[in-house]
Amino acid sequence: MPPAPIVFKTSHRIRFSDLDLYGHMSTGRYGTYYVDHRMEGLRAHIGWDLKTLGDLPFMVWVRRLEIDFIRPVHADHDVTITSFVRDFHGPDAAIECLMADATGKELSRCLMTVAFVDKATRRAKDWPPEVAALFFEKPAS
Repeated sequence: MPPAPIVFKTSHRIRFSDLDLYGHMSTGRYGTYYVDHRMEGLRAHIGWDLKTLGDLPFMVWVRRLEIDFIRPVHADHDVTITSFVRDFHGPDAAIECLMADATGKELSRCLMTVAFVDKATRRAKDWPPEVAALFFEKPAS
């Protein structure tokens, strides 16, 4: 059985500045929340804060965000975002994300594609197995 992915989880309260004229969260803010969520998870679960990311010999680059808008999100909504790496295909990591309200109802879903980029060549390359393994639970010994 393959190891279980590490699930990142963050909580957020939607602010006034996140809203559009209709009182819903602006479309572009969803992407910001999902990317910030992953960055918080990298710090909390992998130990990659911004300084560490700057010192690594590679970069992680959000190549694509595919967001499904399911229900509107309003001001002062408390939301939880969860995500995990579903799989790796060459230089791309497919990350499934979910935004839910306090009762667990889905508000939106996101498929995020993150590329592994070598800093020396500035080219995407396959995720090294030892780096990819950081995103999965360690097998019990």
